[in-house]
Amino acid sequence: MWRRIVAVVAVVGLALGVGAGPAWADHDTAHTIEQMTAHYRDPGLEVQNRPFALLYLRTTEGMRDANAAGEFSAPEFWDREVIPTFAAYYLDAYAAWERHRLHDVPPAWRIAFRTKPERLTCTQMIYLGISAHINNDLAFMIEEMGPGYTYADHKHVDDVLVFRTRPVVYPEIQRDLCPGLFGETVPPTADVDIFAWRELAWRNGQALLAAPDERARDAIARQIRDHARDQARAILRWHR
Repeated sequence: MWRRIVAVVAVVGLALGVGAGPAWADHDTAHTIEQMTAHYRDPGLEVQNRPFALLYLRTTEGMRDANAAGEFSAPEFWDREVIPTFAAYYLDAYAAWERHRLHDVPPAWRIAFRTKPERLTCTQMIYLGISAHINNDLAFMIEEMGPGYTYADHKHVDDVLVFRTRPVVYPEIQRDLCPGLFGETVPPTADVDIFAWRELAWRNGQALLAAPDERARDAIARQIRDHARDQARAILRWHR
């Protein structure tokens, strides 16, 4: 946890041009959205990474609104723990990438961050981020949150993605970043894959929590990272 806090503070300092970020006590969803807004607006953010950055910013805003509407079982827990912690996995990975600390960047994120935009569709760039965040990060976040993170809440995130995020963000991505977005060819299972990945992440998170010892836990973690890497490679091959 301490490594994640330090990395997130560093991201904020770089993005906002200040020497240090706010105290962890202030690290709630509102602060996370400030971080992600600064990240998306950073002129140094690479072309291939901008579509997912916007998607995740709007998704976090949708999660904020759903939580404020009482759609999750423990609003304070989601506001101060779940939403900021999950975002930190992405922001940590990007901060390490930006500093060329590749050993701190999971393989799936390395593939997403370094890809060449001229070789991919915008949809592929978006899905590389989605896949890395779900297939690599989500199980570890579930493990970190422990039993307070329930399956019912996990499943409700699917509804937030479908009804709050998707109708808002894809038209914005098309308008601001990817004019040809809605004309791109997408595999017929692409949307279904997202929810299958989320279900697998739940199972992997429970496996991490139930691991009998550190060796068993590390083996599960390696399988998660390898699967996320393989999914990223599959996305790269969509149109080959």
